[in-house]
Amino acid sequence: MKEHTSDYEIISYALLRIVYKLTEIDKQARNYGTDCPLHVSEIHMIKEIKRSNGSHMSEIARKLDVTRGAVSQIIKKLEKKGFVNKEMVSENQLMLVPVLTEKGEIADSNHKRYHEVFNNSIKKILRKSNIDERKVIKDFLLEVEEKCKELEDFI
Repeated sequence: MKEHTSDYEIISYALLRIVYKLTEIDKQARNYGTDCPLHVSEIHMIKEIKRSNGSHMSEIARKLDVTRGAVSQIIKKLEKKGFVNKEMVSENQLMLVPVLTEKGEIADSNHKRYHEVFNNSIKKILRKSNIDERKVIKDFLLEVEEKCKELEDFI
């Protein structure tokens, strides 16, 4: 196996390892302080239900850029697991909207803490750098993100 010795190769492969590791972490279901594991799509649905506060499924689908059917499927799973209930909208008794249960609120709160821990880890690392170095890192990562979109089109 070829040794990666240039800075470019070392950075490139470090980024790939980070992406693979984060992908593996994302694949794992977590309990988020509850008795039931949630997949990443489920916890993000919980987050959107909390954020949208009374939006119907079509609105949630639009915000998440997924189909209404996908939203409906995930909400059904969350209902069975006890994270969500469907309630009638007061001004239109024909429309059901998803609402978090206490268990859903706990999961949402712990999901926020999960992100806070990650963000604090990054802040701790970046505290060692000055503002100019952080700007270089930020610009680099944003450009890599843009290149990933191009790579996606290539594949």
